[in-house]
Amino acid sequence: MNQAAENVADLQVALSHAAKLLDSEPALAAEQADEILRVAPGHPMAQLIAGIAARRLGDAARALSLIEPLAAAQPKAPAVHCELGLTYGDLGRGEDAIAALRRAVALKPDLADAWRALGDHLAAIGDSAGADAAYARQIKASTRDPRLLAPAVA
Repeated sequence: MNQAAENVADLQVALSHAAKLLDSEPALAAEQADEILRVAPGHPMAQLIAGIAARRLGDAARALSLIEPLAAAQPKAPAVHCELGLTYGDLGRGEDAIAALRRAVALKPDLADAWRALGDHLAAIGDSAGADAAYARQIKASTRDPRLLAPAVA
């Protein structure tokens, strides 16, 4: 294998490791993503992981500084727009959160977390019909058992 192929393989391993750390060790995920960004500045997946980690660590302002330009550069990336919506929500920017979450679910309708967050934001502004519809879509997106889907659609 040549050096370039080894570097790409190493980068993929590092990204995979950072992504796995997000749930259990977001601080380590942030360190791993920052290291990747030092080697590959502007790498979209590393930037997303760094933003997610920052938000989970309570630094929504840093998360926004990473995710907002990424969303502008990646207009068709549902995970990026979902994370942007979650970050806006953490910053108390409800209208922006709703817009970003709507964009995320328009791009990928089976994003259960985005539907849940959208439902929460719509409920917060008093749009109970919209919130109910979003929560129903969340259940539909997260459930594959047809026996459980019937009550969700009702």
